[in-house]
Amino acid sequence: MLPDPLPHRTLAVPILMYHRVGGVSPGAPSITRALTVPTAQFDAEMRWLHDSGFHAITPLELFAALEHGARLPSKPVMITFDDGYRDILWNAAPLLHRLRMPATAFLITDRISGADPSFLTWAEVKRLEARGFSIGSHTVHHLELPYLPPREAFVELVASRAALEEHLHRAVPWFAYPSGRFDATVVGLLRKAGYVMAVTTMHGDLQRAASPYLLRRDAVYSGFGVRGLEGLLR
Repeated sequence: MLPDPLPHRTLAVPILMYHRVGGVSPGAPSITRALTVPTAQFDAEMRWLHDSGFHAITPLELFAALEHGARLPSKPVMITFDDGYRDILWNAAPLLHRLRMPATAFLITDRISGADPSFLTWAEVKRLEARGFSIGSHTVHHLELPYLPPREAFVELVASRAALEEHLHRAVPWFAYPSGRFDATVVGLLRKAGYVMAVTTMHGDLQRAASPYLLRRDAVYSGFGVRGLEGLLR
């Protein structure tokens, strides 16, 4: 639970946002190419993080440190994946598991076990968990919440969380805003729906305990590479 009142603690914790890891077909849209990090590039980035002394943490660890003052390891970093593409199970999870680096996947629940085979099935989500991933919500349909009537936005928040908790048999209090879009109304709905922490697409690594629904996060794109990642984190 969130403390009341919220503390004024701040922590420097970079949160990295990935989407897909693997290859891209020649005719793929430009946005797909930008969001798909080649497997070799992802491997190099993760090995650089590991060898440079960064310690990957879970959302629970970040929450405990930010809101309750728990200690974090030196050079903490949180690794996240949005949407729930199947390739993260095959092309990202094995390396992260070998390096003992936990990660977080924010899932669009309507696409799990759906018609599009590029997304995870429910059985694969459980395999991802077994590889050390935490699971968070990314709504039911990946709609931009500020542009929905509040009642519809609330259903997106509640139904996605309920589906994840029903299948995984654990609490899912973490959230990522579709397209990074939010406003004051959406933040209020998020708290009402039972979430305790949410990531945005606002740049930076300074996380504020007084704003648990506005955590900052930096995207990692195709072609970024170790040099680009180093530029973000140093």
